Amino acid sequence: MTTEGLHADLDAVGGLPRYTVRYTRRRSLGLYVYRDQRVEVRVPPGCPRSEIEAFVAARADWIRRKLKEFGAAPRPAVKSYRSGELHPVLGEHYPLLLFPGLPREVRLVAGALRVRDPRVAEPARVKALLQAWYRREAGRVLPERLAACHARLAHWRLPLPRLSIRAMRSRWGSCSARGDVCLNLELIKYPVALIDYVIVHELCHLREFNHSPRFYALMDEALPDWSARKAELNRLARGMMVD
Repeated sequence: MTTEGLHADLDAVGGLPRYTVRYTRRRSLGLYVYRDQRVEVRVPPGCPRSEIEAFVAARADWIRRKLKEFGAAPRPAVKSYRSGELHPVLGEHYPLLLFPGLPREVRLVAGALRVRDPRVAEPARVKALLQAWYRREAGRVLPERLAACHARLAHWRLPLPRLSIRAMRSRWGSCSARGDVCLNLELIKYPVALIDYVIVHELCHLREFNHSPRFYALMDEALPDWSARKAELNRLARGMMVD
């Protein structure tokens, strides 16, 4: 996948901000608007500039609505990493309970996230411990959910994709042309039903590596309520996407 720093000024078609064109291996054009006010168009290699401009101009009103929506959305509260603060795990919010001492550990037990460490008075230390715990939990839960979703679609005879998990700024998941799936580490904070939506989306890409009507027909077959799950995921975390 390659990226070219091509920009276009859209003042002539309604005062839109500049957008970035990203050349990918996809077969169709795709438009993405991010919470930080970036607008990106993903296009196949060799796509004419005139076609890109027409594609964006036709969606000018939608772009303006999304930018306004993201601009009006409240910013997530900055975490303090102090005792009593709530932190999400699989859609539930648990209070943080801090205990000085050894052994160093983070455990979800008795309805709370219990963190023990000699330096629990330092928010940066608690943050690091909690992030490491989230990563371990994601490494346990996300492969389980991938296996469960894959089994549910056994009649498709799909290969079980290789999974990677990493922090991603603006995507919940992605599928490579080789059939590898990447999931966002942050998914461990969201309900299982929404995790499964992201995974099924990526599994459908193993059959249709695009967002064509055929792809959405696969989504309807695999997960009939996918649009409701998508809307809920968007409501809980604005600005992210699956690809």
